[in-house]
Amino acid sequence: MSSYQIVGICFAIIGIIGLASMALERFRHQTFDLRYMPLSRMMTWVLRFTIGGLFFYSGFVKANDFIGFAYKLEEYFQVFGERWPALEGFFTFFIPLAEPLAWFISVFEVALAVALIMGWFMPLTTWLSLLMMIFFTILTAYSHITNSVTDCGCFGDALKLTPFESFMKDIILTGMLIPLILFRKQIKSLGGARIAGGITAFSFVATGIFSWLCYQHLPLIDYRPYKVGTDLAICTTAPGPEGFPKCKDWSPVFLMGGEVDLFKGKVLLVIMQDMNKAPKDRLKASGELARGLVAKGVTTIGATATSPKKVETYASELGLDYTFTFIDQTVLKTMIRSNPGYLLLQDGVVKKMWHHNDTPSADEVSALVP
Repeated sequence: MSSYQIVGICFAIIGIIGLASMALERFRHQTFDLRYMPLSRMMTWVLRFTIGGLFFYSGFVKANDFIGFAYKLEEYFQVFGERWPALEGFFTFFIPLAEPLAWFISVFEVALAVALIMGWFMPLTTWLSLLMMIFFTILTAYSHITNSVTDCGCFGDALKLTPFESFMKDIILTGMLIPLILFRKQIKSLGGARIAGGITAFSFVATGIFSWLCYQHLPLIDYRPYKVGTDLAICTTAPGPEGFPKCKDWSPVFLMGGEVDLFKGKVLLVIMQDMNKAPKDRLKASGELARGLVAKGVTTIGATATSPKKVETYASELGLDYTFTFIDQTVLKTMIRSNPGYLLLQDGVVKKMWHHNDTPSADEVSALVP
């Protein structure tokens, strides 16, 4: 049994105890007054911290990399549009809004977690928590029943759950919220309403800024399979517990500029999921960097899912005179949250990665692969 399954069982036990204590003391004392329900009063604290803690973790890992969560929302919108053709236009409308929605949901979840723990304005906080759980329960139930989306993205890339595990997690959390909803008017704010409200507001603003900085650079914590230290020669070939390589669907095909072995020597990968959407000045900067790396013994390779014809056009216009390989766009999006972005390899091992807002100099790159 995995550690997260054990945690899930513990949460279920806490939820059962909370519901049982509430029912028992309600029957015994014929009241819903927490002053006469000591066990239920204690359980409201336990439930606030356990649910709030999980909300905080879930929101933080998504805020750390809300672009990954946005990809998951896009997948849901596309699946729903295909499932219900009459509403396809409605769901398609939300696809361009996936990124701001992902950012808001992530930041809101952290603020909601803090509000639960602080006990701020519980009549509103508990109902918002329930509405959020209903929203996620619908998504995970659909994933479980249809198996059309194999990962809900509830914990980003930090923790992968099966559709059934995600659905059960949401059912358990919804049940745990019941005592808090029933006692919502009796739960007092820690330090008073103003202090609790101020801390909640601060958590929203601080998480929003943190999330935006991760977007403008790279996630502070990298949970993806291509993180620094990964040996791609192993990650792309050795099957993991699920029966396929952790860096799955890796099948680079060199079509322009000659054959190069990615897993030998010093290689700078310029990841361009879609060159049509990439800032042209950043693409041009990659060409300048590549020319500076020639004397340093570092080979530059562009990895993209853009059509070869478009690649030829951009390479000619922007001076991108390095080899190009063509890789599936989903793989490229997983490799780095930047378009373009940089992955430095030494004998197939990821040594460093950069967002295009932090494009390194040739000296910086060569210093890392002496």
